[in-house]
Amino acid sequence: SKSWAGTWHLNPAKSKFSSKDFTTKSETRTYTLDGKRLSMRSTGVNAAGKTMKWSYSATTDGRWYPTSGNPNADRVALTFVSPREFKSRTSLKGKPAARSTVTLSADGNELRLARSILIAKGGPTNDTLVYEPVK
Repeated sequence: SKSWAGTWHLNPAKSKFSSKDFTTKSETRTYTLDGKRLSMRSTGVNAAGKTMKWSYSATTDGRWYPTSGNPNADRVALTFVSPREFKSRTSLKGKPAARSTVTLSADGNELRLARSILIAKGGPTNDTLVYEPVK
């Protein structure tokens, strides 16, 4: 489904982060879908106040594809679960780095990213990032 494709802005007040080191202060993500290929572009500000731009373009076949700009990931694998949900896994230098599930609300007004950063200091994170559509 292309219903969730578009530009989304992080709502930090609705989001929950389990590690200060991996708290996102702000982020805008744009998703585009072309057949089974999903592309994502992100511009955000991390906990240290640094701007990070990263992106990927991957087929949703569960195979590994390169990412660009993210110091914590160099590959991504995507799998569609349903028209309103997909799962992603990232790796860094061949080792698991993070996993997430992205879900679109039934009304299409909220994108929820449940994320676990596996390489976080002190152990994996358990974060929920909530995005709202940019209109």
